[in-house]
Amino acid sequence: MSTRLKALAVLGAGAMLITACGSSGGGTAAPSVSGTAAPSVSASGAANEKIKVTLLTKATGGFWDAMIAGAKQYETDHPDDIELTTNACKTNDDTPCQIAEIQDAVTNGAQAIVISPMGVGVTDALNEAQQAGVRIVFVDNTIPGVVPDAVAATNNVKGGEAAGEYIKSQLKSGDTIGLLEAVRGVPNLDQRIDGVKAALEGTGVKVVIGAEQTLCDTKTGASVTQDLLTKYPDLTAIYSACDSPAMGAVAVVESKQHPLLIFGYDGDPEMAKLIEAGKTTATMAQSPFKMTNLGVEAAVKSLKGENYVKAIDTGTTLVTKDNAANFTSAWQ
Repeated sequence: MSTRLKALAVLGAGAMLITACGSSGGGTAAPSVSGTAAPSVSASGAANEKIKVTLLTKATGGFWDAMIAGAKQYETDHPDDIELTTNACKTNDDTPCQIAEIQDAVTNGAQAIVISPMGVGVTDALNEAQQAGVRIVFVDNTIPGVVPDAVAATNNVKGGEAAGEYIKSQLKSGDTIGLLEAVRGVPNLDQRIDGVKAALEGTGVKVVIGAEQTLCDTKTGASVTQDLLTKYPDLTAIYSACDSPAMGAVAVVESKQHPLLIFGYDGDPEMAKLIEAGKTTATMAQSPFKMTNLGVEAAVKSLKGENYVKAIDTGTTLVTKDNAANFTSAWQ
């Protein structure tokens, strides 16, 4: 077993489904560029002084545990470089909790905060942390109003395009596909839908949109799929901007005995199991482990004044029945 998977196994990264996980959704990383940052005052002490890094995930379980594992693996691989603290809230929308965690990190002397921000509600707290000399690195997603020192996330423009190209190869003129949107107006989630719509233009495939946004919820995904089947009885396929609603569609397919090609986006181990079993077709896997592993590295290099990549595209992998077995045990 690889070092990475051992770290994931310790945390039980695949043991729990997080509804919003990647739906929360990966942020869109800009084209990679390199930068150099002068060391902060707090990082300019003794040569053997460890850099204090705080990782703030939105919650724990599944996707988030893989993030925690990625950061801890960096600490294990660089024991003389950093002192890592990890914190998470109970739910991925508890903004007051994350604000308090940011403030506590500053009070406790963090020199860098690596964070999956909940939303614009934490903007002021992050700006105040930067004003105090703390480096900010975003992982998974970004928010407006904060200029981070680095971003490590999925490029969802590329991921959406790749998903669209694969789906196009699986459908033919005359087919009908229903698209399950996640949270409308969130760029990284909309990009996953836009890439598929663009790929199917001019193919003769009819594209229809679910009336309700799923919020990346399994039950809502099932409900929207049911509504689409009622409205479009010739429905051929479903594509969801995140995996949980796609998994919800499976129950509808089985109850209605109406076969559908089901595509998702995230790389949830439970989705991979369904692909392996032939109940779903494919997903685009993100890598929360890489997001924090590389995000912490960027924070450390920034504080050391070394060259580092400011915009890190952690990539996506197409998961089909051919390789699903590699994704069933843990988030990558």
